[in-house]
Amino acid sequence: MGTQLRPFLDAIEINHGPKMEIGRYFLQLAESARRLGISWHMGRDFDRLVEVNRRHQDTWEPLSPIYDPELSDINRDNVIYIEGQASGEPVVTLILRRYDWPTSTLQAEWESGRFAYRDPETQMDPNEKWVAEAPMASEINGRVVFAGGLWCHPSLRRKRLPILTVAMMRSISLAAWNPDFAIGMIEAGPLARTLLPLYGNPPVQPGMKILGAWRTFECLLSWETPDVLTNHVLKNLAAPNQPDQRYRADENILRAGAPR
Repeated sequence: MGTQLRPFLDAIEINHGPKMEIGRYFLQLAESARRLGISWHMGRDFDRLVEVNRRHQDTWEPLSPIYDPELSDINRDNVIYIEGQASGEPVVTLILRRYDWPTSTLQAEWESGRFAYRDPETQMDPNEKWVAEAPMASEINGRVVFAGGLWCHPSLRRKRLPILTVAMMRSISLAAWNPDFAIGMIEAGPLARTLLPLYGNPPVQPGMKILGAWRTFECLLSWETPDVLTNHVLKNLAAPNQPDQRYRADENILRAGAPR
């Protein structure tokens, strides 16, 4: 499995936020996933994301340059990779990448190409253009966690798994990095209307575009602050010794078995 992906509860380190509550919340998420036949694993091995993407090109678009260490500044210090497994096989992935912009903004980093490329002037295609028209892009700065690389195997695309994965994203971002902003990009279109309720209807703005690159598409920018991340944990944390009924087992998921 490349460099080690450790079982989630062994790998997580809580450096920020309300530690006792976040610790209980991680246990809750792990148990909820177990009822769906899924175990969480985590590591700093972004090469694993590339490997899983390559194996599932029939159900997953090629990854952006953001995740290519030959092109970007992605490294073991600024990423956390999360993988959900069923019967030892990957069924859901997520990668968190931390950016530090004390004197810059998402708009500046996106439109310059630095969001993805180490040296945009030499690495970007001459016809490639990144456009940040979402008004909030000019306000997002400081320590920023970008959640991407989200994929779920078609046999397990049920409501509860995306909800669990987004909950994992929020709590890990808070616990590991306590960012000024946690952001995501949701491709504009009909699927966004389905995904946004599963993501808890975060605030979104249109206008994040990539033109003439490996793909051409427009995204909705979503963002959350540390207070929102913390409130999400506290709001969704089940009382001690009380089972969390929202993520109870889905028999259709359990019957699906491991993907081939």
